[in-house]
Amino acid sequence: MSIFKRAFLYVTRKRGKTILLFAILLIMATFVLTGLSIWKASEVAQLNLRQSLGGKFDVFVDWSNSPYVVKEPVKDEVDEETGKTTSSFLMYSTVQFTPENIAAIKDAPGVKYCSARQDNLLPFDELSLFPGTISTDAKYQSYTKTLGVCNTEDDELFTTGTLTLAEGRHISADDTHVAIISRDLAERNELKIGDYLTAHSYSMEDNGFTGLEIKVQIIGLFTPNAVEQFGETVTTYDKIQNRIFVDLQTSKEFDGGEINYGFSALHVTIDDPQNMAQVVAAVKALPGIDWKAFTVEEDNETYENAAAPLAALNELVVTLLIVIIVVSAIILALILTLWTKTRIHEIGVFLSVGIRKSSIIGQYLIEVLLIAVFAFGLSYFTSNGIAGQIGNHLLGQSVQVEQEDNSSSAATAVEVGADTLIQKPLPAENGIHVSVGLDSLILLYLIGFVIIIVAVSISSITVMRLKPREILSKMS
Repeated sequence: MSIFKRAFLYVTRKRGKTILLFAILLIMATFVLTGLSIWKASEVAQLNLRQSLGGKFDVFVDWSNSPYVVKEPVKDEVDEETGKTTSSFLMYSTVQFTPENIAAIKDAPGVKYCSARQDNLLPFDELSLFPGTISTDAKYQSYTKTLGVCNTEDDELFTTGTLTLAEGRHISADDTHVAIISRDLAERNELKIGDYLTAHSYSMEDNGFTGLEIKVQIIGLFTPNAVEQFGETVTTYDKIQNRIFVDLQTSKEFDGGEINYGFSALHVTIDDPQNMAQVVAAVKALPGIDWKAFTVEEDNETYENAAAPLAALNELVVTLLIVIIVVSAIILALILTLWTKTRIHEIGVFLSVGIRKSSIIGQYLIEVLLIAVFAFGLSYFTSNGIAGQIGNHLLGQSVQVEQEDNSSSAATAVEVGADTLIQKPLPAENGIHVSVGLDSLILLYLIGFVIIIVAVSISSITVMRLKPREILSKMS
């Protein structure tokens, strides 16, 4: 008789033991499968969170250590009351980022967006601007911020959803003398796409605005998805509805000099915050950029705060899985050891008819595996019923602990100058979606079979190390 037939006959004959072992294996499998499902869901949630938030770092001129920084005196002013002389200086870098540098960084592995701006405060006399909540000098009432960019599509205000292009097209690197303004400002001034705006260029020699006029054509209209709240203080030129985007070439003409031919700072967004070090290293390895002029500042705080509860949950689940697997193996080994001692007579008979110890152990292993196949299969349904509730309860505990530790919020906003970038609420607060997948079930079978093999091997040691004569003496 084969060991498979003997194992099947024993399982069907010893129904009490079979049902008890089935229940033990079902409970063990349910806990293991639940842990595996929560662990996998936590990994998926962390991946989604990383892709949703991304990571970011800023690259800017190292004003303290760069050998290319120039400091030039502009003029000395004498205070009429005190008689003290105040010196003004112009500081700039002779090495800046060019549009080609931005394109190269954007193509680096792991980089999602790369944006840069040149800020100018310029007068647009023909525009009726939205008034701010802070009074300004009369001469600045027609001034607004003009942002020179290579590509508005990659600008942080657009990529974060703070601004949305409502009509027309984005500014590209090949554009000259074009602009994008807010739809509100266009309606207030009865402007449309194709119309022109006029501003004066800035002269460093005269330290003021010259009579040279520069016209830009409106090619797009944006709508802000958030404006200042009631009670917030903002100047007229800082209001988001008054913002004007222009191409880099126009921004250089507005500036009136050659010292700002490029950008002194870049903002880089990456796909996965976990790969921050690799992406920064890849960017620093790009040719054509003199890194003696620049420094890098990484900013992963938003992601780290948001991912902390999920990371804590993941660590907790892995610990629980290890504990469950070890405890299951110990309990199963103890039970099988007790049952093996009750089968000494059976072992003695098998040995007396010439059946080898390896065949006897193989039969015991097949008996447990036959029961485990059905128990593990049924655990798919029992785990589906409790995995979601347990996972979100553990996540809730992790979120509570993290909030007590660092008082972090589930939704954050990043301040950039006078702009508040919109950040979507972080998904960690909304729970995780836990479902038992086929891959988790297959992994359960692999882990379960390993536990069973270890448990059967341990339980068989106490009896199988005995010699046939010792077994027969115990039988008598």
